[in-house]
Amino acid sequence: MSVRKKRSPPPPFATSKGTWERNPYTLLFQDQLDSPAYIGLSASAKEAYTILREEYKGPIFGSTVICPYSTFQKKGMRPNTLSRALLMLETFGFIKIDHGGLEHQPNRYTFSEDWKDIKTDEDVRTVQERLNEAIARKNRAKSVLMST
Repeated sequence: MSVRKKRSPPPPFATSKGTWERNPYTLLFQDQLDSPAYIGLSASAKEAYTILREEYKGPIFGSTVICPYSTFQKKGMRPNTLSRALLMLETFGFIKIDHGGLEHQPNRYTFSEDWKDIKTDEDVRTVQERLNEAIARKNRAKSVLMST
């Protein structure tokens, strides 16, 4: 005789009433949260990553998420902050971005495991330098566009 284990409700601080059964959680694994790469992310990048994980629809769709900027904005992220956060996530190896292009299609974000290659604080500093170089290139390109 098998006894079905009753699912315990979430703690009161974790959710509002009724959502536990319909949409119980967004998975973030401990090895990732404890990794030097994740610790090296800004708060905005962590927020953007959490939003992408919320939008993940499961293995049927692979590791790709389609998430328009409006989704990030509805959750309180500003465009300039979001742009830098997504660049940071890509540089640190959490996502790969396939830009929507001129047809006004939303970006596609593919979850990556490249963050696992960042093992030390020195690796974090090296990646941070690459990120700073990418931001500088982007700013130079923007200033050239603005001056013409």
